[in-house]
Amino acid sequence: VCACPQWLRNMSAIVDLLSQSPFDRVIKPKTYLSASHEVFSYTLVVTWVITLIWFPQQIHEHPARPIIGSFNPCFGWDYPPASYIALTACSCNVYLTWRYAFLERTRTYLLNTGTVSCTERFSSASAWFLAVTSNLWLLLWLIGPNEDNPEDDDGPVVVNWTIHTGIFVIYGVASFLAALGNYLEVRERRPDKVSTRNTVFIIVYGCSISYLTLVYGYDLAMYELGKEPALNPWFTQCADIIWIACVSNITSNLPEEPPLRVKIEVIEELSQVEEKGSASP
Repeated sequence: VCACPQWLRNMSAIVDLLSQSPFDRVIKPKTYLSASHEVFSYTLVVTWVITLIWFPQQIHEHPARPIIGSFNPCFGWDYPPASYIALTACSCNVYLTWRYAFLERTRTYLLNTGTVSCTERFSSASAWFLAVTSNLWLLLWLIGPNEDNPEDDDGPVVVNWTIHTGIFVIYGVASFLAALGNYLEVRERRPDKVSTRNTVFIIVYGCSISYLTLVYGYDLAMYELGKEPALNPWFTQCADIIWIACVSNITSNLPEEPPLRVKIEVIEELSQVEEKGSASP
């Protein structure tokens, strides 16, 4: 699609995918995983800029802010017109994560020596789990913002925002498990390819999503109308910042993995396919 310089392809998984030949490409499954997180990061930046400039009340008077006190990443894209952009962009992740799951499973099958290890099972299962949750993720814009509007003075509908947060957390956990599966699979096959930096990253990433789940869950469980959030807002704000930092650095912090070569060609006659199939053992 585009002929981008190598340094730019190294920095961005999306650019790397767009720069690949559609007919004969060497691709790493984790590139699709990284691209899905880049879509999330870029969409956040664009929607927050738009909302801050033209609709700042959607952020400052967000109906869920009394629950946590801090500024959640979703505050910038929960309402129109930013929600239109966010939903359109994040729907691309459905393709990217399902493609990642397919390629991850394909590579595991090709490298299999007869017995599927627990690590390989976990890696494949976590990849498929992420793919399914990428579909579930799109419900974020239907549950939560649907019954609460900015500047409402009747308090948040806590049940809806609890479900909303649950969808966010499930996707966050699935994303981490997919990264962990990728890390463990490389560690099992090629431990020399796993650096201390990779190990530290996966530990910090796991701690970040665990901490985020804990502080948001506590604030939601302890919320009382008209009272301050149960935790100091800095607890949830720090959780968001650390988690986003981890998500934004997946591309450069997962270990190197064996790539796949994908070739696409048109077969003019169906008989050619049937002959090849009958010739296979």
